[in-house]
Amino acid sequence: MSRRLSPENAWERMISYGMTPTEPYPGSVDEPWPGTCRRCGTPGKPTLSNAKRQGPCTPCGREKQAAALRLPLADVVRALEAKGLIVIGDYQCNRERIESICLRCGALVYPTYSNAMREGVGVCDQQCKRDRISDSNRGDAQEAVAVLHANNLLPLAPYPGTDIRWPMECMLCGHVGEKTTLSAVRQLGHVCARCGQERTANARRLDALVAVQSMRDALLEPDAPYPGTVSAPWACTCMKCGSQLRPGPRLNDVRNGDQGGCTTCSDTSFKQTEPAHVYLVVNPQTRFIKWGKANNLQNRLAEHARQGFDQEVKWWPFPTGAEATEVEKKIRPRVRAAGATTQADRRLMRYKGHTETASLTEISIDEVITIVEHLISQAGSALDMASTISRTGSIPSPQTGLSNQTIQLGLW
Repeated sequence: MSRRLSPENAWERMISYGMTPTEPYPGSVDEPWPGTCRRCGTPGKPTLSNAKRQGPCTPCGREKQAAALRLPLADVVRALEAKGLIVIGDYQCNRERIESICLRCGALVYPTYSNAMREGVGVCDQQCKRDRISDSNRGDAQEAVAVLHANNLLPLAPYPGTDIRWPMECMLCGHVGEKTTLSAVRQLGHVCARCGQERTANARRLDALVAVQSMRDALLEPDAPYPGTVSAPWACTCMKCGSQLRPGPRLNDVRNGDQGGCTTCSDTSFKQTEPAHVYLVVNPQTRFIKWGKANNLQNRLAEHARQGFDQEVKWWPFPTGAEATEVEKKIRPRVRAAGATTQADRRLMRYKGHTETASLTEISIDEVITIVEHLISQAGSALDMASTISRTGSIPSPQTGLSNQTIQLGLW
């Protein structure tokens, strides 16, 4: 229950505490009472209890508290010198930072007197602190060197600490590393980057006899020795159709069934010897244009339509897939050179081919058509019957007569 005073007594007490009230007494010693500090003129709202205990205003209250915590300056300087500091700044109280110089490392530091006097805290938070942490992690240097030798590593500098980078040389290959720590060696063992790369390569490398058998299992007869890696092309001959594959498929693709094998007789791959088309389609929602090649144009356009590329712009027939490939592979560098560097998000292209796309905000449909027809003319093709189909029109066979009319989509 709040203590109560008469307004006259309360007024006299607040005046004695150093505050001149600017409003009538609120009726309780625990209620804020607006007034002005008689010492510094700062307005405030202390309660009568706080004015007595802490002072009439915040600045004066802090000064009062600091005075209670303040020690004789000579005693403070003497105590900090004993801790290894030279005081060069002003001392306010035990909780205020004091500008000082560390006698051990020469760094400028700002400890409080309270922290400096606490055991284990330390007075320097610069190099001395870093050295202190290293010392706590240091352990036995001879034991650390023994750990490195046991893992075929030679230290090139004094032991810096458990978790600090330690330059060392591999005793097996001579590689010098500067990013390894003793903790990493203890956890992983021999941690040489060059040896790690060699281990990975050896793990992926197949025996030559196993490699040859993998190719023959895929009905491919090698025409050259095993190149030594599964990621290098390997010249071979198809055992089904006799096609010579140059530079040849990669063994990794052959074993994984990913675009490996013969491109002539495969049921799913693009046929270089059969009639083909180069085509352009557009996704009107994302405003991307896509180019590509196909033997079966009807199926390929249906696939693209299912992923939003349902506006058929133009297509060009070729007698063989090889001629279509020669033109199609040159479209992308020409389009990118024209400034259309943005391609569709691969997550939206479940049938792949996101790298053969360009944003219509960076290039127009007519510009892409011009690039394709220029490439056809450069290839010396006699196919001057380039044709276009509408969105609702049927796709004629390669033998059907084709018009030279360009379809306007009405979108741009």
